[in-house]
Amino acid sequence: MNKKPWREAATLIVFARDPSKSTNYDYKILIFTRTEQTSVRSKNLSFPGGSLDISDESPSWTSFFKHHKVPTEQLKRRNEVTKPFIYDPQGSNKIEREISLRLAAIRETFEELGIALCSPASDTSKSPFSDYFHAKDCDIPFWQKQVHSSQETFMNFCDTFGVVPNIMEVYEWSVWLSPVFSLKRFETAVFVTFLDSIPPCYPESYEVQNFMWMTPEEAISAHHKKLVWVPPPLFYEIHRFINHKSIDEIAAFAKFRNGSNVPLIHPVSYYLKDCYTFVYPGDDLYPQDVSFYEHNYDSERFKDKTFEELEKDSKNLCRMKLEKFMFGIKMCCNTNDGLLPARSLTSKAKL
Repeated sequence: MNKKPWREAATLIVFARDPSKSTNYDYKILIFTRTEQTSVRSKNLSFPGGSLDISDESPSWTSFFKHHKVPTEQLKRRNEVTKPFIYDPQGSNKIEREISLRLAAIRETFEELGIALCSPASDTSKSPFSDYFHAKDCDIPFWQKQVHSSQETFMNFCDTFGVVPNIMEVYEWSVWLSPVFSLKRFETAVFVTFLDSIPPCYPESYEVQNFMWMTPEEAISAHHKKLVWVPPPLFYEIHRFINHKSIDEIAAFAKFRNGSNVPLIHPVSYYLKDCYTFVYPGDDLYPQDVSFYEHNYDSERFKDKTFEELEKDSKNLCRMKLEKFMFGIKMCCNTNDGLLPARSLTSKAKL
């Protein structure tokens, strides 16, 4: 089998309840800007996450979870469920991707921002919400550096403090595959998790410039004001939550659909008369036989049309308009891929 021309990664959208009532949302989402050493664009917003590590796939995790009575069998894929390539079985010497990808997302969140999404080994909570480990005798920044530098594994951290990664409260969401023209391509499994309070963060200095907890509207507004740059995949995902103000509603939905089909989002792009556009699965303009390995469609097919002209001629919309310098972004979506719809929010004035 030929090696895939992309790296595999996992990312985590962390929601935390915000009781301040300072906005019409009762939650905020954890996002951060990457440093110049780790980002091709200044002020580039990210969710916690990164590449899959060999330690995430260690078969030792199987006995670890079995010892702590974590019901990992509930995460095994049902025969009727469809998932993207990143979930394909990796062989007998590696654990199931349903587990290793969750571990990667949890580990990266710890390495980058010092949030240990773990619970005491004796905790058998049935809540859709996760928890985070905090103790006076735990030097989080020290352990961050140890895990980040591979001096210690995340499993060693868990063993030392008698905690277990909350993989059962990390829910499958979507998978993004970078466009074929990207210089560095990734297939990224996206997960969501929910906290009842905003935890303390310990930003890792090499990767993290600034971190922030924002509502969906605050994040989109910051982009349009050019305070931050929200890359198209984050812009798309954040849009899903624009019209959903309750963390309990989103958490209940995520738990309900966990283990169902996972959509693969592979953008294709077109040059238009007035802008550049990304088109996503479900849109009328999305190619029927798009290749994940090579550019096999005409990206200049609509170069004599404006975005609005194409919009009027389409019934099913799931596309993004990117104007000059890409700060002017308009998301148009009336389709549903089984997740919270990424409904359109087109007017900057609304923000």
